[in-house]
Amino acid sequence: MSKDYFKALEALYQQNGETFANWSKSWLKYQSDMAESWSNSLQPDQDIEASRDHRFKGDAWNEGIYPFLRQSYELTTKAMVEMADGAGLPEEMQEKLSFYTRVATDNMAPSNFLMSNPEALQLAQESGGQSLKDGFQNLMDDLQKGYISTTDETAFEVGKNIGSTSGSVIFRNDIIELIQYDPTTPQIRKNPVLIVPPCVNKFYIFDLNEKKSMVRYLLEQGQSVFMISWRNPSKEMGDRSWDDYVGDGIFEALRVSSEISKSDNVDMLGWCNGGTMLIAALAVLPEDLKAKLGTATFLSSLIDFSDPGQIGVFIDEAQNEVYKQRLSNEKIAPGRDIANAMAMLHVNESIWGFVVSNYLMGKSPAPFDVLYWNADTSNLPGNWYRFFIEEMYLKNKLREPGALTLCGRPVDTRNIDVPCYFLAADGDHIVPWTASYTATDLVSGPTEFILTTGGHVSGTVINHPAKTRRKFWADGDTAEEAAGWQESASLTDGSWWPHWLNWIEDHNPSTKVKAPVKRGNKNHKPIAPAPGTYVLEKV
Repeated sequence: MSKDYFKALEALYQQNGETFANWSKSWLKYQSDMAESWSNSLQPDQDIEASRDHRFKGDAWNEGIYPFLRQSYELTTKAMVEMADGAGLPEEMQEKLSFYTRVATDNMAPSNFLMSNPEALQLAQESGGQSLKDGFQNLMDDLQKGYISTTDETAFEVGKNIGSTSGSVIFRNDIIELIQYDPTTPQIRKNPVLIVPPCVNKFYIFDLNEKKSMVRYLLEQGQSVFMISWRNPSKEMGDRSWDDYVGDGIFEALRVSSEISKSDNVDMLGWCNGGTMLIAALAVLPEDLKAKLGTATFLSSLIDFSDPGQIGVFIDEAQNEVYKQRLSNEKIAPGRDIANAMAMLHVNESIWGFVVSNYLMGKSPAPFDVLYWNADTSNLPGNWYRFFIEEMYLKNKLREPGALTLCGRPVDTRNIDVPCYFLAADGDHIVPWTASYTATDLVSGPTEFILTTGGHVSGTVINHPAKTRRKFWADGDTAEEAAGWQESASLTDGSWWPHWLNWIEDHNPSTKVKAPVKRGNKNHKPIAPAPGTYVLEKV
């Protein structure tokens, strides 16, 4: 071994003796386990312990050299992860080291490569090479479009069998289209619901199909529903800012929804970064528009960015400076970049599982509407993206009164004095529910906090009461910290959607009116049928 190696060990020991000791134990254990695995592989009659990893469940992994191959990988992975997790670095650096170590070990799995995957080799032999031919064609198709296929995209068409609830675009500018949906009941609630979806994804996650659609459910409950559809920005829109998205987007949508419904008590709902934009917008809402607001609902939305969840591994000053170079050239943050980052959070399920199935096994992915929506990405203006990352994620200014300025006004979330409903999901890896809980103290109006089971999507916008295995906590002690709140809260089987509608009616009572025959009004006539044109733009 080189002198530099021993110098590195000496430096590690001097810096932290305990870390060095633990590292040494892990290394020695690894060497011992590898020797035992090698010895066992030389004994044909040796019993083979089955793997607990789903990637190696097939019988082929227990034959020939493959038990040794996958055991070697599992032992190496265990040692690498243990040593990374025990590095004793500052918290932020430790999280990044642990995360990227796991990504690296997942990338090395023998199942990911043809010559070390016995199941793929066996299928190639059984199919006379057809699986390899089909896999190569799948690879060529994906290289042409620039990303890994996760679903059969030919099975879906927006406006036909996905995002197909009927309605009309009744307002359009260069930032948004505003959709008014057709009522499905003879009478409707006069106070409408206005939904602000995230601008990093398309709005139709709220309207996937009849069995999952939140929009259809609301219409069936006699609600009047409006939806913002954000434009998919091109490079020419790279200078668009939060001022534009708040002023020309959210403010205009509220104004038009109120005018068409003839209601000064609009119930607004935002999700993910749509919820964060809604929070920022309501914090600087002009008085004339503030008079048109009834309640505000925030799904998986952050005000306090001190805990950004798992995506924090991608966000720091150094990585931001590198990405800003891309923004200066591209003018936009491509939606595919963000989708790739999200996929890395679950690299086996979101990337390697499809690599193995699509390319090594030659299979075509099955139709899945959520994955179709996830792949239908939307860009972000470079200016918008920089502000979001630097001012909110890195500097955490949204929670500080007056630290930000939007639309010419200082941002103070304590200006939000209408009833607010905050919902989070216990399995959300993008917005930790405990971080969402802290938002209840950063507004002035009465608040309700709900915690649902499920993930960022599955617990929030896809939670139809007709068929759900979800549960939710409510009525906890808000004087407690997050864990204390959950412990004191009551747990209810089912979707949170009915609870939310009851809450809206309690805090913003509305009369019932006859459902209008036509969409829009004399000032805002229908422009196009739903889902509109912006959602179909590919940039």
